[in-house]
Amino acid sequence: MYKLLGLVILVSVSIAWIQADCDVCQSNGAACINQTAYHLCFGAETPDVNQTFVCTDGLVCTDQPVICFQRSETPASCGDTDSCGMCAPNYTFACTSRSTFAFCFGALTPTNVTGSCPDGYFCDASTQEICVTKATDDSIICHLN
Repeated sequence: MYKLLGLVILVSVSIAWIQADCDVCQSNGAACINQTAYHLCFGAETPDVNQTFVCTDGLVCTDQPVICFQRSETPASCGDTDSCGMCAPNYTFACTSRSTFAFCFGALTPTNVTGSCPDGYFCDASTQEICVTKATDDSIICHLN
């Protein structure tokens, strides 16, 4: 019983942690737009989108003083966005944010037929249900707001 409760708390904390905002100015002057790319803020609250910078291989965009840091030591501050807009593995739909999706209808790229999950649900591209309330080890979630 206590092991199950501990697992539920761990999963809940993990899901809460990964709900970071993307393309928002952080204290280090960068706004991560996905796991590896970022815009600079130049002291402003709005990122300068005229230039996009990319971390070198093995590094992720973080809120640390050194913007790009080793993936194994510091998690990306924007969460996992690699799966956003990807129709694979099911070719039925793609998660376009935590709570929105686009249908793929068997294609590799999503169509403009879109939808959103009800309150309390999030998009999981690893399922056939599209919107779910619980993450699993196999969950494929787009961590964009």
